Order: sequence, then structure tokens, then C-alpha cells
Amino acid sequence: MRLSILIPMYNAQDFIGNCIESLLNQNIPKKDYEIIIMDDGSTDNSAEIVANYAKSQSNITLIKDSNSGAYNKRNKLLKLAKGKYIYNLDADDYIVHNCLKELLETAEQKDLDIIGFKTKETKSLTDYEIEQPIDDSKFHFQTGVEFLENYPLTRHELWWYFVKRELLSTHEFTFNRNQFNADVTFTLNALLAAGKVGFFDVTIHRYVQSEDSIMRSKDHEVTKRRLEFMHMMIIDNSQLINKLKVKSPSEILITNLSHRRDVFTFFNLIKMIRSSLSSDYIKKTVEELKMEKAYPMRHFNRHRYNTLQYRILRKILNTESILYLLVSMNRLFSKSA
Repeated sequence: MRLSILIPMYNAQDFIGNCIESLLNQNIPKKDYEIIIMDDGSTDNSAEIVANYAKSQSNITLIKDSNSGAYNKRNKLLKLAKGKYIYNLDADDYIVHNCLKELLETAEQKDLDIIGFKTKETKSLTDYEIEQPIDDSKFHFQTGVEFLENYPLTRHELWWYFVKRELLSTHEFTFNRNQFNADVTFTLNALLAAGKVGFFDVTIHRYVQSEDSIMRSKDHEVTKRRLEFMHMMIIDNSQLINKLKVKSPSEILITNLSHRRDVFTFFNLIKMIRSSLSSDYIKKTVEELKMEKAYPMRHFNRHRYNTLQYRILRKILNTESILYLLVSMNRLFSKSA
């Protein structure tokens, strides 16, 4: 088995059929790859749709499980995978047609630990055509550390790369308790351990922008959980950076990782100010950030965020008295509105 495609699913009846179709319209034999879909207690017709595919497609497996969250499902799926390479995909996304042959051949021939590619945000469910050839003459590989040094804006999501199953099992990498952002630490750990990483500058993955996505929900409790899990991820990320500092890796690596961490911190603080979270809660999160040396933000103003506007905003957020004043003012105006 060359590839295992792992998909946790919950109430995805409007998207899972399209996702599966994109995976079936590929240029490798079905015996070379498996598609394992684990249903997370869906209450719509998602499981029935997948079950119908599984009846006619030998490489599709449906597993039903209780509702325990996407990343618990991803850990269970990792244990079931038989492929040399693993691809974690979301049920509402999809990939272009006829791309697996070139990706897998390159990964296998060069014995890559990770092979990556670009993603494209879209509202369309029919954007199947690849926009440019997968040309390995322009392809080069490097270590995971070098990749993080050379690509400071590396994405952390799971769906932009295939990873060798042996790398994950050797290092016992799993997803942590963070139900929204566990892929950040998972991806960083995989890259840091990878001896060979390759990247195609070709958009393979389609990131579907659905209006009912939980990541876009405006429900108060969902928003609060998103902020809490983002904060948890920032703490985990900071602890990883602090451990790397002790090992004395390159300054470029630490700076790049710290920049990405600070970007998460910056925007999470902005969202907390706008939310209805209490001042005491926000003060507690800032104290936790300070303990992990994630606050004040020292590496934020780089790349696209190195503008006068962002420098001023960082200065404001880095000044605790002003930060808490903004929180108090927002609460005051919210109550009077």
C-alpha cells in the first residue's frame, strides 16, 4: 500500500461525496491507496453516503465511532493506516484530479519524509483541474529544519503535505488534546524530525470556504472554545520553541517559528478584546503567555506585518495597561449598546 488517505467526518453530507469523487478520479490503481473515513457520530446522511461508496469501491472503508472530536479521530485513523505515506484530509475539502501518480513517484524515488504542495481557497466544488504541470525538474528537497528556515510562512495545516508513516511511528507523533489547532504542533514536530522534505509549487488541495464551517461560526460558545484552543496551541508552540532554544539550533529557525507564534498571539488577543471574555480571563491568558516567553510579542513585525499600522498595534497590545483598558472599554460599550 503506497498511500493512506485519512478523513474524520462529522455532518458533511454536502461535501463528502465531492471529496471522495476527487480521490477516486486519480491516475494510480485503487490497490495502491486506501481511503479510510471515520464518522464522528454524524446526525445527517454523511455515513450513508460513504457506505454507498464503500460498497462499490474496494479501497474505501467507513468506520463509525462515537462523537469524540476530529483529532481523537485522527489518532485512531493513524493506527489504522497501512500506506507508506499518509495524507490527512478534511471531509469538506478535495484535491485536483490525476495528481497522485506524480506526487507519490517523486516521494518514493527521492525517499522523502514529507512532500508538500500548495492549497487554494475556493467556494467551488468543481475546481478539479490542475493549473500547471507537476514538473519535478523544478523540484528540490532539503531537511525539515532547512525547510522551516527557508519558508518562514510555512502553513501548519495537515492537508498541504503527505508524510511518511515510518517517520510518525518512529517518533510516536500523535495529535494532542487541542480540538481546533492540534495540527500546528503536529506539523512542526514532523518537519523538525524530517530528513528530506520536498515541495511542489503547484496548487493541489482545494480548501472549501463553506459558510457553515465551525471555524466561521459566530456562536458565542463556539467562539470562546476557538479562542481557548488557539491560546492552548500558542502555549504548546511556545514550549516547543523554548525547548529548541536549549538545543541551540539556528537563529533563523527560532526567529521564524517565533514570528509565526507571535502572529497567532497577536490576532488571538485582538479577538479576545472583541469577545465577551472577562477581563480576569484575558489577564490570566496574558500571564500564561508571559511565563512561556510568548508575551510581549518581539518577532511579530516581519514580512507582511512589518508596516507602520502593525507596528503601532503591536506596541498597543504589548502595553498591558492599554490592553486591559481596551478590554474594559469594549465591555462598557457592549453593555450600553
